[in-house]
Amino acid sequence: MEFHEDPLFREEVIRDYLLRRLDAATTETFESHYLSCDKCFEELRASQALMAGLGQRKLELRRVEDVLLLKFAGPAQLTRLSFELAEFQRAFQQKDTKVLIDLSQVTRIDSAGLGQLISCYTHAVRNRGMLKLLNPTAEVQRVLHLTKIDSVLEAYYDERKAFESFTSS
Repeated sequence: MEFHEDPLFREEVIRDYLLRRLDAATTETFESHYLSCDKCFEELRASQALMAGLGQRKLELRRVEDVLLLKFAGPAQLTRLSFELAEFQRAFQQKDTKVLIDLSQVTRIDSAGLGQLISCYTHAVRNRGMLKLLNPTAEVQRVLHLTKIDSVLEAYYDERKAFESFTSS
């Protein structure tokens, strides 16, 4: 796939990549290319910044009494350079001590995402609060289990029961 022959084609691929509309083979080809191509890498970063600036919210916030629910609006990755992780970091405020994080849309998590979860958990516990997880995907469950973080963070698969757990603790 030649990304430099047609600038419009390159922009369409970048857009579809950012919106996660590419098939796996095209995604792999594009990622291999843009990591070694400064021009494509810079265009990708500029497009990401533009999309973020246009206010495409990736994270929905909802309060139920004194519990903050954080829920990703669509497929999300909590990885080192992802916009979802950056938005998650911004959303978590110092005043929030009872937090429920819905991970049902999280398709991938790395050490940066795990670190942010633990940072939020530590803040909540230090301030006599709680942080709990809701509906982690199979991939997230696997990583939580491998890192033994699942022994620290409670996970629920029923939203009502998760909210009730904040009042019964």
